[in-house]
Amino acid sequence: MWHSTVELIYTGFKSLFLNPNGFGSSIISGITTYVIIPCIVVCISFLYKIQIQESLVSDILTILSIFLAITLGVIFIVPDKLTKRFVQENSQNESDKNAKIRYRNFCKLFIQRLSFILVLSVILIVATIIMKVSSDKLLLIFSSLVMGMFTMSILCILKLIVDIYIFLMDDISRIQ
Repeated sequence: MWHSTVELIYTGFKSLFLNPNGFGSSIISGITTYVIIPCIVVCISFLYKIQIQESLVSDILTILSIFLAITLGVIFIVPDKLTKRFVQENSQNESDKNAKIRYRNFCKLFIQRLSFILVLSVILIVATIIMKVSSDKLLLIFSSLVMGMFTMSILCILKLIVDIYIFLMDDISRIQ
């Protein structure tokens, strides 16, 4: 189980550096967005001794719960509808084959990223629980980590939304 979880986190994080078609994107942009910005948030939170209040923890968990509920609905509905569309179109046309490849790459990245966000959310929930029962010294550390993980979660969610938008707009522009 632990090996699968680590692999899921690794492939999910690695997928953040790919564009919606499954090809590499800017490494510098990815590192800045998904490593440096969350680390800066952790450092600022720690240096300025920002501690998360109980209401903020509740708000963070509510936001993640709402997002995850919506996304889990999307993960089962959208791929099913698109799969039915491709099954009905048994065309041997080159553009249709390319569309199927793009769709497969997008679905693979979507599932990897969504799974990564789900694991991040679980880690965030566990960290907030530990934060609640920890001493004052650990409270500051876990509070800073929660802020960094929440920042990373929001950035990953935005990446997921942008990729969905790009994929769908590209698909719409190809319709003749």
